[in-house]
Amino acid sequence: MTYDVVVLIEREMSEGDARRVAALHARQEDPVDYHLLVSSHPTEGIGGPLALLGSSFADVAGLSTGASPGRTTVATALADPQFDLASVIEHSSRRLRSASDSPVHVSVTHGEILLALKTVVNSTKSHEVVVVAWPETAASFLCSDWPHRARRELKVPRIRVLEHAD
Repeated sequence: MTYDVVVLIEREMSEGDARRVAALHARQEDPVDYHLLVSSHPTEGIGGPLALLGSSFADVAGLSTGASPGRTTVATALADPQFDLASVIEHSSRRLRSASDSPVHVSVTHGEILLALKTVVNSTKSHEVVVVAWPETAASFLCSDWPHRARRELKVPRIRVLEHAD
């Protein structure tokens, strides 16, 4: 039996991000399989992780068409999936595989992120979702009731939000 974990990223994972995700499961008795979920449009409308922070749970669950909040641009050397999706996939999966010595399966969504997240969670029978977010996004997740509501919506026992690390 494997312990399946979906890792949702809004930008390329740094080595620090990969180490932190792997450390969460270092003592897991069952082998861990990671399912990396990348949005090809991280900052556009309902496409990216910011869309998960809708003003109501109907927005978060994709049940309404409300616009997502704006985002602050962060200067970084890491690839942005909107402009270099191949690098995001290659570098993030390699770093996570290296940090964890676990298989990393990659999914890309070109549409609504919560629906893609539900699909990956259900198809892999994942036990956990880890969201690796930039500081402004992570703060919004943690200041809201989103992790609790999403856990109920996705029917996973654990959702963790990690702030991006250099």
